Amino acid sequence: MRRGSWMRHKRRISCSMNASSKERLVLLLILAYALVLRLLLWSQPLHEPANDEVEYITVARDLLDGRGWSFYDRYHWLRAPLYPLFLAASWGLAGDDGWPRATRALHLAALPNILLSVLSVSLAYALTARLVNRRAALLAALITATLWTHATFASLYMSETLFTVLFQIGLLGLVQAGDRQPTAKRWLLIIAAGVALGLAALTRSLALLFLPIAAGWLAVHLHRQRSGLPHRPATPLLAAVVLLASAGAVIAPWTIRNYQAYGGFILIETGLSYNLWVFNEPHEDRETIHRILENISNPVERANDATERGLERLREDPMIIARKLWPNWVFLARIKPIQDRFLMESYYADVDLPLFVAALIFDDLLYVLIAFGAIVGLTHAVRLRRQALHTHQCCRLPVAPAILCLLWIGYAIATMLLTHGEARYRHFLFPALIPYAAWTFTALKRGAACFARGRVIAIAPLMGVFLWTVLTAYPWGWAVENLTRGSRALAGDVWMALGAPDRAADAYLSALAAKATPDGWLRLGAAHLARGDIERARVAYRAAWDASRAYYIASAHLGDLERSLGNLDEARRAFAGAYADEQRVLDWSWRMLGRNPPTSLDVGDGLDFGYVGGVYPAEELLSRQARWSAGRALLRLGGLDARAPVVLTLRLAAPHPNRPSIPVRICITGTCRQIEAHAGWRTYTLMVERRNTPALVEVHSPTFMAADGRRLGVIIDWAAMIPLTGRER
Repeated sequence: MRRGSWMRHKRRISCSMNASSKERLVLLLILAYALVLRLLLWSQPLHEPANDEVEYITVARDLLDGRGWSFYDRYHWLRAPLYPLFLAASWGLAGDDGWPRATRALHLAALPNILLSVLSVSLAYALTARLVNRRAALLAALITATLWTHATFASLYMSETLFTVLFQIGLLGLVQAGDRQPTAKRWLLIIAAGVALGLAALTRSLALLFLPIAAGWLAVHLHRQRSGLPHRPATPLLAAVVLLASAGAVIAPWTIRNYQAYGGFILIETGLSYNLWVFNEPHEDRETIHRILENISNPVERANDATERGLERLREDPMIIARKLWPNWVFLARIKPIQDRFLMESYYADVDLPLFVAALIFDDLLYVLIAFGAIVGLTHAVRLRRQALHTHQCCRLPVAPAILCLLWIGYAIATMLLTHGEARYRHFLFPALIPYAAWTFTALKRGAACFARGRVIAIAPLMGVFLWTVLTAYPWGWAVENLTRGSRALAGDVWMALGAPDRAADAYLSALAAKATPDGWLRLGAAHLARGDIERARVAYRAAWDASRAYYIASAHLGDLERSLGNLDEARRAFAGAYADEQRVLDWSWRMLGRNPPTSLDVGDGLDFGYVGGVYPAEELLSRQARWSAGRALLRLGGLDARAPVVLTLRLAAPHPNRPSIPVRICITGTCRQIEAHAGWRTYTLMVERRNTPALVEVHSPTFMAADGRRLGVIIDWAAMIPLTGRER
């Protein structure tokens, strides 16, 4: 090789290495950004479970407590098992924090799901690099990292993130198995793809019937390649069989378990039977259907009954199928402000303006752009095979992988149209849409060179139908109201931070004029308190509670204010709330209230909110109104400005089954002492250092499992900090 040629070749290698290093650095930055964004969303207080989360959390708790799958003995259907197992494992790793509902542990249990979501970003990069090119792969990773759907679902106790990762792995394995590979590597890729897709089906059974479609695609693709391979692989038909066998080997243990448990065949779940009855215009209302199904304890019999009723309805009126197609399309394609769109501690609370605007841009707008870009990219890939080879290299797309993605998209949409469509179900389409959307956006840099005008005109009707569906179904009034309210509320928050409560009150009144919400009234009440106008603050807090009686945060604020004013009966009524979950009131009040705690505390008297944590709702216990602890109770007691020593007095009982007494460790701001608590009431006295600040008292105890599933420690009735007089010393 001549010296000049060698130097040019060396420079090309050096540039390639530098580009690869820069690409890896950019990818690492994108992954770091994805992780930080998800952790910021997760770092808020534990959100209120919504939709399927309630079911998944309940099943995971049953699994951890040794009750197995008992939840499905009384539920509408038997669901795929993998995500409840994953959540139970995550929750188990987080540990038991000695708190009712294991609140902190449940919050920590989302971290493995967040890591999976970041892994999904990396898989989007790898999949796009194989489907399209490396230039588009970085953009695909950035889109996946930013898309609000992925970012919020990382903190939700839902199966979508796990399914997405498994499906991406399966899709990537399938595409790579279709490449020109050594025979041994090809078989490993086929087996890995089958296992991943089988696990995806065990997460969401949507992937189940796609398995034969994927196997057919693999067989056809290998058959077309077979003659040109340097090492002839086994027959394409055998490859398809191995893919299905690998997936079947993963699914089979669950199917066998179902047969042994219920005496009948359930491959994965019974959701299709439920959908067949509920979503085909049944004569019965939803509540009646649920009551009928819940009275059938065996999931096999329950599924058979639902299937028969659904088929009977379709035999009566076969046109139901045709009538449901357009509504289900709208349900799937539209943008809907569902509960789990934002990670809110209570779904009665306001969404702050920055979070709301971020969702409008990175969820609504980005979703529309992804859909448009994917339509263009996929149609370009499918028609490119017959295109002249003079097209620029970056404009060329492999045809077979694009067909596989189209098969998945078409299959998934058809399934949703024929059964039941929801906006959140498009989550399952993004792994196949985002790579081609990224290609479209990167190809735009080259202008019209990558796009055939005739093909763009041909797909214009499809894009028009999609855009018309989104625009006509979009909740415009909801968006305008929240933008107006949010901007005015944000202005009030700024004035409060600057120490101008008068101007803040004016801004909050303006926000209420745009949209009256409980949080709007609470903000106004806080401004009045800062101004020293107690009566107007009471009116505002009362209005917040009246605006939504189920909003426990509003009633707790009102109770805290009435308690501080000495209106104890009014405070009790407010803390009790209306339709309020006392456990939520306890947990929220512990975090947000508790200023100026009293020196003595009657636990369970209805006025202890904010001063007790790690305890259950009050009840009549051993002839006293008291509270059970969950293993680690926390009490706030006021400090004493006393020159004399101080003692802590606690009244406890520990009626544990089969144990006359249990060891209890009591810690006061880091200083601990152990006592023996007995089944009956006893009063314990502990010496405390002199202090002028509020004291944090921790009561640690062993727990036992009650019949209702609660972990119970000790019963706490009363606590006080009492100064010792000279005579007592």
